[in-house]
Amino acid sequence: MLQQYITEVLFKQQACSVPQVGTFTIQHIPAHFSVVDHMLNPPRQQVTFESRWEDDGSCLHWISQKENLIETVAAFKMDRYLQDFRERLQTGLPMDLPGIGSLRLDPVGQIRFTPQELPDLWLPISLQPVLRPETAQKILQGNTEVVNHEVVEHTTVVPEAFESGGRFRWWWVAVPAVLVAAGVSAWLLKDKLRDYSFAGNSPAAVDTPFTAPVAVMPPADTLETVAPPPVNDSIDYYVVFQTFRQKETAEKSLRNRIAWGYPEVVLYASADSSRYNLAVPFRSMPADTLMALDSVRTKFNSPVHIEY
Repeated sequence: MLQQYITEVLFKQQACSVPQVGTFTIQHIPAHFSVVDHMLNPPRQQVTFESRWEDDGSCLHWISQKENLIETVAAFKMDRYLQDFRERLQTGLPMDLPGIGSLRLDPVGQIRFTPQELPDLWLPISLQPVLRPETAQKILQGNTEVVNHEVVEHTTVVPEAFESGGRFRWWWVAVPAVLVAAGVSAWLLKDKLRDYSFAGNSPAAVDTPFTAPVAVMPPADTLETVAPPPVNDSIDYYVVFQTFRQKETAEKSLRNRIAWGYPEVVLYASADSSRYNLAVPFRSMPADTLMALDSVRTKFNSPVHIEY
């Protein structure tokens, strides 16, 4: 009976932790292209197993729901299931898990898992490379590149004279531009000086006393300029990789994660306090959320989603 419960919990929440046995996880493998076989393999799922476990209460909650028991009675029922499960493993016979695989105890006492291939919804696609006559096929061999059976060396030194000559060719544009700008500035300055006369040749300069110009300061309220606020399009969000219904179980899992060397993991509750999430906080541009999802999925090997 416990084997069926493990299968149901695993396919319901993508992970199932069995106390004193281990943890089952559904790993999502993306599509990839095989260069050797020229086949585009579709994405698929694979069940993985590790002997490390933490009791998140998912199996206990599932037994309580399926058998209509309170959690205290369900805990005794689960202990009996686990005892029968371990005794069956001690016999050395394989323990079949429907739709998942089988467990077996090896001679040194370690639990070995043999996964069962999950059914695929898509079939592989055969792809053949297209060789165009006008496109030369390049093959890298060490430091050389073979193009149409001709070897091109990649270790030769590029002469500096070519780059310098390229920069020198722009002087024939820069020099005339500077000369034209200087001529226009001199012509404008000549027109402005034509309306003034020297102080020694003007009669008004002798009779009129010199008056120093008075600087006029603008009003004080016009001196302050408001700098535009900096533009920042980054957003704050959480990448959630595990969800619990009980706060005590979530806090215990958080302590274990930190003890395992993941200090960036945080715990926060949903708005109605019905769920407690383990997540990694991020602050990045919206275009970088996919990179954050991939990093958390790879690090904790579990399904992830974003909450703001």
